[in-house]
This record gives sequence, structure tokens and C-alpha cells, in this order.
Amino acid sequence: MKKFALIGNPIKHSLSPVLFKAAYPSASGNQEQVQEEPMVYDLVEELSIDKSIARLRQEGYCGANVTAPFKESAMRFVTDPDPVSKTLGATNLILLIGDRIFSYNTDYLAVRRMVREYKTGLSESDAPEDVAALVIGCAGAGKAAALACRDEGIETFITNRTQKKAETFADQIKVKAINIAEADSMLKKTDGRFLVIYAIPAPDGVFSEVLKSCSQTGQGMTCNNPDSRITVIEANYKDPCLNPESGLRWLKYQAVESFRLMTGIAPNESRFQ
Repeated sequence: MKKFALIGNPIKHSLSPVLFKAAYPSASGNQEQVQEEPMVYDLVEELSIDKSIARLRQEGYCGANVTAPFKESAMRFVTDPDPVSKTLGATNLILLIGDRIFSYNTDYLAVRRMVREYKTGLSESDAPEDVAALVIGCAGAGKAAALACRDEGIETFITNRTQKKAETFADQIKVKAINIAEADSMLKKTDGRFLVIYAIPAPDGVFSEVLKSCSQTGQGMTCNNPDSRITVIEANYKDPCLNPESGLRWLKYQAVESFRLMTGIAPNESRFQ
């Protein structure tokens, strides 16, 4: 039996086990493979990353998704990071093989997919240079989002309550760090289109006036301004503030990639509902 888990705290209400179990029965057309190699997915909730990793090892887990607050601290235990998790200094998926721990970041893969969908939905009159991304938050999810936007060729800005952290990371990946007041002013005054990625648990007061005036349309939240220039993607699906649909889509897309990396099987995405 192969054992997988989610580590983080708190995680009691996580949807990850539901997604994993939904994908597994139809993941392969080879039903014999499914029967011969049963898999389980558990919640492993500990107060520290040290205790979480110890439990994974002691109880024979093959891998785990990693959520807050351990996405960055888990990297201390990684022996073989992939290029993305190494650049980010954050992982949301680890695989345990012998004494080695491999790390990946499927948040990055999920956001790249969402950004491609966003770009596809733009009108032909939108010039690439008129589109920018603002990432709010510089923890694991925010870092993944900023790198994904950069790699999709969108001018990227990142802001964070701790400005120094944003500046350090922005310098590392060659994007622009701005402070919260500058970000708020930019959203209010720009004539271009903005993809805003909200990677913190709840709306910061300084952004409320602009972002909470948005109404949900299509895949994102589009501002009520006549030119509908602001589209919001929200990382938080447990207690959504701005765009619940986008948080669930982010969760689904990263779950698809996590399942593939964990099992080597491409899941049937229609089951991730």
C-alpha cells in the first residue's frame, strides 16, 4: 500500500483527501493496477514541521502535500529540490524515497495554468505591455504566483506587509517590489489591465475599496469600472473573501499536478468537482 498525506496546521477541514480519493478510482484505465496497488491519503496534523516530517518517515508515507505554515520550513528537510521549489524556497509537495526527500511546487503549475486562461480571455485590443500582475503576499503561495506570472511573460509586481521580504524575493526573480500604498494607488490609477493574485488569508484594509467593489463575472472577479480592468484570483478557498471560484480552481489545478507527481498516473480531471 502506498501512503500519502497532507501536512500543515490547521488542516482538519482540508479538501485534499476528497480530491485525492475522487481522482484515484478513475485515474487509470487499468483496473488491475488500481486493485494491486491500493493507496491512502491521510491528514497528518502536527504543530511543527519537524514533527510532521518525523511522522511521515516513521509511518511509511511515500509523499505529502504541504500547506501553511510549512511550505517554506519544509525545505530544510529537502535533499533534492526541483528547480522551481529551489528558486522559491517553498514547496507544497514532497516525495520520500529512501533517505531522500524530493520537493516540487504545484502552486506554481496551477497559477501558470490560470494565467494562461486569463491571457486567452483577453480581447485582441489588449496589448501585452498593457497587462500586469500584482501579487499580494510573499509567503509560499505568493512566491509561486509571482514566479508563475513572470514566467508567463506578464510584468509582475509583488507587495507584502513585510516590505523587506518582498524586496528580497523580487530582486531574486527579477520582478518589482512595491509597498502597499503604491500598490493601492496603482490599482486605482492605472489604465491598463491588472491580474491581482490575492495570496493572503483575508483582505487587507488598504485594498478593500478597490477589490471589494468587484463583482463576479466569468473566471475571475472583474471590477465594476466600465473597462473591467481588474481581475482577481484568490488563493484562499477555505474562507474566501473575494472570489471563491478562483480559490477552488487553484486547489483543483494544483491537486491534478500533485496526484500525477505522487502516483505517476494522470487523473481524470472531471472528477475534481
